[in-house]
Amino acid sequence: MCDFDPGRIPPEMDKNRQVVVMSPRSYNRRHGEGPGRSLVVPFTATDPKDFLTPADVPFRAGLYKSLPDKSWAICAAAMSVSHERLNRVRVREGHYQHSMEVLSALDMARIEEGLRHAFGFPTLQILNSAEK
Repeated sequence: MCDFDPGRIPPEMDKNRQVVVMSPRSYNRRHGEGPGRSLVVPFTATDPKDFLTPADVPFRAGLYKSLPDKSWAICAAAMSVSHERLNRVRVREGHYQHSMEVLSALDMARIEEGLRHAFGFPTLQILNSAEK
């Protein structure tokens, strides 16, 4: 989870929402006495049907416990955030607990393709289908 509200300027992401951390652990280190930072891609459950691009990576409902609804990774909204904005996702399994889920290699590759499109880098043509 990432709290995008403090210091947000529209059309930047808002509210507390799920994200996938894309940066390697070596990037996620502390900065001096302060917190570290991570590169994240936020998710939305709002259908981007009017503005759908290859940077909007779909995930079917229930594919992951932390994504119970149909969702999209919004790669065009990727950003570097302070660890102070981040918290673990809570999921309900009888009682609430923190999720330890990790996206599959294929899903990470799909998001990487979305990032390539969002940043204008050449794509690798990874299968971008939410149906498996």
